[in-house]
Parts: sequence; structure tokens; C-alpha cells
Amino acid sequence: MGGINSNIQARPQYGVILKPESGFFLPVKANTQLEIGFGNGEFTVRYANLNPGIFLYGIEISQSCVLRCARRAEGLKNLKIINTDARYMLREIFADESFEKIIMQFPCPWPGNGNAHRRVTAKDFSDGLAAVLKVGGIFEMVSDDEDYSREVWNILGKHEALNAEEFLINPQREITTKYERKWLEQGKNIFALTFRKIKNFTVSRRTSQEMHIKIKNHVTQNDIDGLKNISGKDENKKSFWKFGKNFTDGEKFLLETLTSDDEFEQKFYINISPRDEGFLLRLDKTSSAFLTPAVRSALSEAAERLAE
Repeated sequence: MGGINSNIQARPQYGVILKPESGFFLPVKANTQLEIGFGNGEFTVRYANLNPGIFLYGIEISQSCVLRCARRAEGLKNLKIINTDARYMLREIFADESFEKIIMQFPCPWPGNGNAHRRVTAKDFSDGLAAVLKVGGIFEMVSDDEDYSREVWNILGKHEALNAEEFLINPQREITTKYERKWLEQGKNIFALTFRKIKNFTVSRRTSQEMHIKIKNHVTQNDIDGLKNISGKDENKKSFWKFGKNFTDGEKFLLETLTSDDEFEQKFYINISPRDEGFLLRLDKTSSAFLTPAVRSALSEAAERLAE
């Protein structure tokens, strides 16, 4: 799983790609909609083209899929796409009551008890989804897996803010995907589920905008070198961090850091710079990291070790 990917180059033909900033919600317009997990973007681009009156956001975890969708979407003004993990980041980059409609097509059913936290039915995901939908807004899921569809229907239908409205088999759809057409030709059934948000609902956000830690000690190159490959995790083993190599201009240091929050991974630099009679630790401005629990733990650990 991945975080906000910073490796996609901001080429002119890829102007459709957005990189959210930590601590700020993305703006929404009238009739803003969202597609989660858009794959190669075939449906996404056709949907935006056929509905010029909407503004569409798309989230996809695969960098290669994001690039393919961006190529298809060149010139579209009502579509922006984001390379991240919606399961973790949906609630972090969008405010409550953002969307008129959220679409998911053929999400992985993630079989096995060990994968329950990855499914649409996971409480963290369904709560985030319910929060960012407008009251009266629609969540639509399409799947070729009947067992998974019925699981989603039964569990999301019991959510306090969602009402299960329709469960259709092989509905007529204006836009279909390549795989959907293939499955229909093979005689497989397609299931379309619709849920409506019926009441106000909110969730707490796990990321914040800034974190600065001041230490009184003087920091040397040997101190920074001593942090390499040091790692840690929380007691529930959901958050993990590790320090890597470092760089210096002779005054300040950049410490490479890798973190994971429930499989939401980020790679960034901790900036360690002289400040008054000591040093200040913060996320480097070139980093696109969100201040998740693992990131906060890594910053705190680095400060504690350098303050010894």
C-alpha cells in the first residue's frame, strides 16, 4: 500500500494530477463527485466527459494506473486525480459533506480474515466514507463478486448514517469497463449496490499540519549517522518507522525516514537545523508527508535520541 506519491513528474500533459498538502482539505465545488480505485481510468474519463456539469475527483493507489488515466484525461477541466490510498487518506484530504456521490467499481474482495481491515466493510473506511458524503448523497459500488456484494450490502446497510437503497443484478449501465464487458460476455453477473447518507456524521482526523521539536543539544554528523537503520513500532504494530541515510550542507541535516500507518507508507526527510542555542526538528518543506501517528513518533524518537 502507498502514501501520497511524490515521484510523478508535474509534466504539462499530466496537469490533471493533484498532490494534496498536509493539513489542508481539497476544495469542492457544486456537484462534486469521487471515484475510488479507478484503475486505468477508462470509466473515469468517459464519465467526466459525459457529465460536464460535475467536478470529479479520482483516487488510485497504483502510480502506473494514475499515469495511464492522466494521459487519457489530457484537456479535461472537470477531473483531478490523486495517487494515494483512499482507505487511509479519504478522511484526511476531504472535509465532511464534500461529495454528492462516491463510486467504487470492482473493488478487491480481500478474502480471508486477515484482510478484513482492507475491505469496504472495514469500520475506518465506511466511517470515512459516511463522513465525506453529503446528507442525501449516494455511495455506489459495482462488483462481480456476489458474496462480497452481499457482505457490503448487509454491513453498510446497518451503518448509522447510511441507508441501503438498491441491490441490482446486471443493471443497464451507460458506461462499462473493459473487464466488465468481458465478464458479461462470459456470463458472469454484475452487482450494483446503492446506499444513501441519511444523517450528519463525522470522524476524527489523524493527521495535522505541523510539528516542531526544539532540543538544546548541539548536533554533529556523528549524532545523525548514529540514527541510521534505527526503527520502532507502536504496541499494536500498526505504526512503524525507520531512519535511513542523511545529507548535510555543513549546517543543517536531512534525515531520510520511512513510516507506515496500517500499511499507509510515506518516505520523507526530517529537517534538523540550528535554532538559537540548539536544533529544531521538523518535516522538510520538500516532503509531501502527512503528519500521521507514525510520522509523529519518528520525529519524537529522533529528537529524544539527539537530546541524550
